[in-house]
Amino acid sequence: MPALKKENLNVRMSREELDLIRRGALASGKTLSAFVLEAASAQAEKAVLDQRFFHLDAQLFDEIEEMLSKPGKPRPELVELFKAANKVKWANSGG
Repeated sequence: MPALKKENLNVRMSREELDLIRRGALASGKTLSAFVLEAASAQAEKAVLDQRFFHLDAQLFDEIEEMLSKPGKPRPELVELFKAANKVKWANSGG
C-alpha cells in the first residue's frame, strides 16, 4: 500500500510555465500532480547525488589514481604536531 500523502507544495509560476507543465503531464499520460512530483523528485535526487559523486574522464581518473598511489610526503608542521601530541598524557592513555 502506497504511503499516505498529506503534505503539499504551493508554487507560483507564469501562465506559460503552467501551460507547458500541463502539456508535459498530458503527453506523458500523468496527472499534473504526479508529473510535477516525479520531475521535482528526480531533480532533487540528482542534486543530492551530485553532492556525493563526481564523474571523471578516464585520463583524469588515471592521473588522480597515480597521484594517490604514491607515498605521501611528510609535512613539517604535521610532524611537529604529532611529536607534541605524543608528549601529552591523554594522547597515550588509550582512551
